[in-house]
Amino acid sequence: MIPTLAERQQLAKDFTPDVERMRCCLEAAGHKVKTDRIVRAWADYSESICASWLGLPDEGNDAMLLAILLRYLPPVPIKDAESGLFVTRIMDAGDESGDGILELPDELLGALGWKEGDALTLSISDAGELVVRRADSGT
Repeated sequence: MIPTLAERQQLAKDFTPDVERMRCCLEAAGHKVKTDRIVRAWADYSESICASWLGLPDEGNDAMLLAILLRYLPPVPIKDAESGLFVTRIMDAGDESGDGILELPDELLGALGWKEGDALTLSISDAGELVVRRADSGT
């Protein structure tokens, strides 16, 4: 199960040295990644082998750490600056249910005034696009 934003923030606090080592490993390989995505990647990896938070590989094994992180980093939503539209992928929930997870970027949530826990509605437009609105406001 993907940890909530609050849970990811707590993991980042609880495992600050691990998160910083992962950030350094990624940056050394030319990847600039936000803390939330780093925590999400390691949490997803840990869960894939039935653990809540695995210890990192030994200090000398950054190649293994980097490979794991790159495999589990969630995709970055793309914003089209001209249209203001966000494009993202629906990710497999990973629980063999066939369900998907639509990750909404923090920038979009802030711009719309949405927050974790808001009820959303989904519909398909005449053009075949998925339309997501907050249920209580119609935005």
